[in-house]
This record gives sequence, structure tokens and C-alpha cells, in this order.
Amino acid sequence: MSYIGEIIMTIVDIAERKSIVRAIFFLALAAALVLLLMVTFAGGVDFLNGLWAGLMIGASLNLLPFARWVKARNPVALLLDDESTREHRHIATTRGFWAAVVATLAMTIVSLYVPALTAYDAVRVIGTAGMAAALIAFAALELRASR
Repeated sequence: MSYIGEIIMTIVDIAERKSIVRAIFFLALAAALVLLLMVTFAGGVDFLNGLWAGLMIGASLNLLPFARWVKARNPVALLLDDESTREHRHIATTRGFWAAVVATLAMTIVSLYVPALTAYDAVRVIGTAGMAAALIAFAALELRASR
């Protein structure tokens, strides 16, 4: 019996591939958020500001374990949200929180010396710092675990 050219993927292989794709997507999403913040800082096109807001909402929702909630009995979804992934999500959100705290302190100091800094810009810097840190931390932990 010859299996030349036939690829058989197990559930574990599928979950591993989806995990790596998710991690790479999170890195790209973090880069897009930072890039949009830089492009639209201190007044930008309304479309780009809306795109930034949409990406922030999308990133927030992507960090949640929707697969476990929606597809509770799916074996791939269960593998994509195992104990280590839950721990990675916990660590990533903690790092995102602390990045937001540091960004808040930095924006407080910057606002003392740059009176032209608007509250909207400060909030976007804080939100982007927290979200980018969480996305990058989660992606790094997932990629390290996939080795």
C-alpha cells in the first residue's frame, strides 16, 4: 500500500498549526496597532482612527477563549485552549495590564510638559501599549511552547 503524496494530519497537528497561525496573527495585529497609532497620532484621518478602534476591539475579543465557549465539545478547540494556553493568556493579560499602568504614568508625566497632548491621544497610547504588550506576550509564549 503506497501513501505517496497523502498527508494525514491528526487533531494534535491541526491544533498545533492553528496555534502557530494565531500567534503570528497576534504579532501582526500588535504591529498594526502600533503603526496605526503612530500614523494617526495628533490628528489623523477618521477612517484610520476608526480602524484603530476596530482593531482594538478585535484584539480584545481575540484574547478571549471563544473557541472553548462556542465549541465546547470540539477536540481541536479543547486542544487550542488547554491548561498551558490558559496560563499563557493569564500571563499575557497581566503583562498587558502592567504595560498600561506604565504607559499611564508616562502619559501623566508627558502631559505636564506637553500641554497640547489631548486626552484622546493619551488614552490611545495607553490602550495600545497594554494591548500590544498582551498580544506580543501571548504570541511569544505560544510560539515558545510550540517548539
